[in-house]
Amino acid sequence: MTLFELERNAEFEQLITHLEESSTPNIRKRSAEILGSLESKAGGNQYPRDEVIDALVTASQDDENDAVRAAAIDALDQYGQDALERFIGEVSGQDIDTLAEWKKAKVLARGLTADRPELRMAAATGLGRIGEDNVLNALVDRLTDPDPRVRKRVARALGRIESPESVPTLSRRLHEDQYDVRIEIAYALADIGTDNALRELVDIADAENEVLRRIAVDALGRLGSTDAVEVLAGALSDESDTVRRTAMFSLVQLLSEAPANASHQVREKIVGELEEANEQEAVQPLIEILDRSTETAQRRNAAWLLGRIASSEYRSQAQDALVETLADDDEMTSKFAATSLSLLDGNGLEQRLLELVESENKDEEMRVKALFVLGKIGGDRARKRLSKFVERTESDRLRKRGFSALSKLGGVGTINGDFA
Repeated sequence: MTLFELERNAEFEQLITHLEESSTPNIRKRSAEILGSLESKAGGNQYPRDEVIDALVTASQDDENDAVRAAAIDALDQYGQDALERFIGEVSGQDIDTLAEWKKAKVLARGLTADRPELRMAAATGLGRIGEDNVLNALVDRLTDPDPRVRKRVARALGRIESPESVPTLSRRLHEDQYDVRIEIAYALADIGTDNALRELVDIADAENEVLRRIAVDALGRLGSTDAVEVLAGALSDESDTVRRTAMFSLVQLLSEAPANASHQVREKIVGELEEANEQEAVQPLIEILDRSTETAQRRNAAWLLGRIASSEYRSQAQDALVETLADDDEMTSKFAATSLSLLDGNGLEQRLLELVESENKDEEMRVKALFVLGKIGGDRARKRLSKFVERTESDRLRKRGFSALSKLGGVGTINGDFA
């Protein structure tokens, strides 16, 4: 099986085998990352959680590759503070799991100056989880650690703590460090979210340096508020293709990050800005997200947005992408695709959906969603062909959906819910 299949099927045992025995560092690294992402499925009848943590602790200490050890520590972070403390205890020889939080914080702060960089990484990560302000200065001081892996995790910890006092130092390091560390620093500034932190990101979004602009638009997607929308929409016309694409990914991410009480406002703001943007710069990246992204939230939001911003010039391309998405494994993504298609009538969409519905070779879920769209956009032709379709189909579910569509088109049928 491929690593993708092992992840999809939550094959913990084989992933651990790859982590422990593969001769390829990239495979070991990716195995550690996947094990971290599967944290919610570990334990119970799925696979013993302790065995996963033990494998990650061993890799964090003993793997010969720096990137693999770093990935294993990040995976331990996903399993929680107790997993990190097990690693710290084994490396330092000190049992800290019974200490009060403030005492743990002091012990971890001492770990920031340990000889082994992996212990410094774990200490920084643990301090970010505990969130005690009394060790803030110790963390800020480690932004100059000689190991970039440590600096990344220090920046991540400062973002978790969300302390405004760290913003000046983070801002300085944003202009001085290597790219992957800068990304974590920008994320930290976005997570802190104070006016001076956001001002730093907005300023570099207009910098001459392309790398800085890309970092800024990447981080601004984490805000979940309207504050970043205009900046990101402006970046859709950046001279750099990389910056433009990153800006669109961030706008899509904003929809996911927005708090419930601001979600509608953020959506309206994004749609308004994208409607005013160059259509190619707005629509093409959304289609690309639907074609290539494996992130469910990104795909949902891309499907939702396409129906609201694709006009006549790119309507046909948007329709193509949405039709393919009707059979998406994620039910909500396929529903958003169907709803968006119903907003993009024209360009022969009715005929295309009728052919899809009538094709025995197509996925049934895709045909169900196509029937929903036809119920919204169909005319006399759709009504006549669906009347014949419901009489000959052997699928109870398709027949039911066909009657539902017919009822909306003025034919015979009973409404039983759009997608039930």
